[in-house]
Amino acid sequence: MNASGPRLAWTRRRFLALAGATAMAGLLPKSALAGTRRVIVIGAGLSGLAAAGLLESLGHEVLVFEARERIGGRVWSLDTVPGSPEGGANTIGPNYGRTIGTVRRHGLELRAQPRGPGLGLLIDGQAIERDAWAASPLNTLPETLRDATPDRLASVLMGDNPLRTSTQWLEPGMSERDVPAGEFFRAQGLDERALQWIDANNSYGNRLQDTSLLGLYAANAGILRAIAWRQPALETAGGNQRIPEAMAAALKAQVQLGSRVEAIIQRAGGVQVITDSGRRFDADGAICTLPLPAMARLRFEPGLDAGWRGAMARIEYHKVSQLHLLAAEPFWEETGQPASWWTNGPLGRIFTRTRPNAAGHYNMTVWINGDACDPFDAMSEAGAIEAITAELERTLPGARGQVEPAALVRWAPDPDSGGAWALWPPGGIHELTATVRRPHERVFFAGEHTGQAYSGMEAALESAERAVLESLRRLA
Repeated sequence: MNASGPRLAWTRRRFLALAGATAMAGLLPKSALAGTRRVIVIGAGLSGLAAAGLLESLGHEVLVFEARERIGGRVWSLDTVPGSPEGGANTIGPNYGRTIGTVRRHGLELRAQPRGPGLGLLIDGQAIERDAWAASPLNTLPETLRDATPDRLASVLMGDNPLRTSTQWLEPGMSERDVPAGEFFRAQGLDERALQWIDANNSYGNRLQDTSLLGLYAANAGILRAIAWRQPALETAGGNQRIPEAMAAALKAQVQLGSRVEAIIQRAGGVQVITDSGRRFDADGAICTLPLPAMARLRFEPGLDAGWRGAMARIEYHKVSQLHLLAAEPFWEETGQPASWWTNGPLGRIFTRTRPNAAGHYNMTVWINGDACDPFDAMSEAGAIEAITAELERTLPGARGQVEPAALVRWAPDPDSGGAWALWPPGGIHELTATVRRPHERVFFAGEHTGQAYSGMEAALESAERAVLESLRRLA
């Protein structure tokens, strides 16, 4: 592993955890530090709250609007369910310096995520021991790949990762790898059956033919950089939503919950933001952190250019549907089977915490990815819960009568998200990633989809730094 990954993350951790706003002030011209500006931040997820906090620490006035009735955006701990399972962002990588620094700065507790036994394999409904996979009649892989289990097949074939730095995936020279991933895997000798295994739990495309190979390389490189730290994945005690809640509580400005922004109007010397209540707010500039599907419903005056409009039309968001359940007893122990499973069936993956929560229950999550979400997302909430539970009991007969549905999360139909995270179509990464970071006069953009070196929570915080610097330089 190239040592530049951990070393880069450490310097960024020092940037915020040790220097904070002082370091950012050193990157700004003197004119940007003189006087007070008013900036409207749209969205109270991690990126919006981080941008608001940085602006306030530099002496500026901030207004924060959030359409939901809660803080956090796609960071969402399900506090109505015993154990507060994560409906959104669930893992803090050991290389997530900004996230770790934010947690510690706000006095929250980090803990290692519990690691149970590995996922069992359910292929075509049949449980298969990992060490028996190579000889299984279900294994149709070429001889050189027969030891690769379906859940690891993609990573094995992508073992020679060309990316050596955290931002190399954005360089023009990488465009030759920005091709449909399915074509690459097919060229390695995979048949359609094996391609379906990769597609079954693909987190970086709603369908394999629309997944960028370069995007997969970037995701894989990020995982390898995290592994290089040789430290466990982390979570926040009490739920990761405690992070944005603490960030919001530390602001001077109170987040305006239930305030959906409908329009951003720019005039000479400033912007005006109009909310769904008809109220108008004037400011020197605005930072928009909304996911692109939600941002597409905003009215911009003047309108966004053709490049921006094209980007919003081309970039999909990943479909994720989850059913969170509670088990009163560890029923899997009676059957001698794994508690968690990787499947190529309609339920995707099943994750179980093998330690009881404070209420004595065991948390179980059915995690469905991509187009496999469509049948369940088309149902009513009650219908989807019933259908997923029935499929779970059919898939794992030992679960029959042992599990109780507790919460359904469906990110794709959510009007304020439109999905869990941004996906990059093959052939579009270099152009589209640059477009979604490009300011629109006095409007600046942040959010995980504008991150360059990281993904997830860390990308959201990374993007806030860039958007604040851009805004203050422009508004000076």
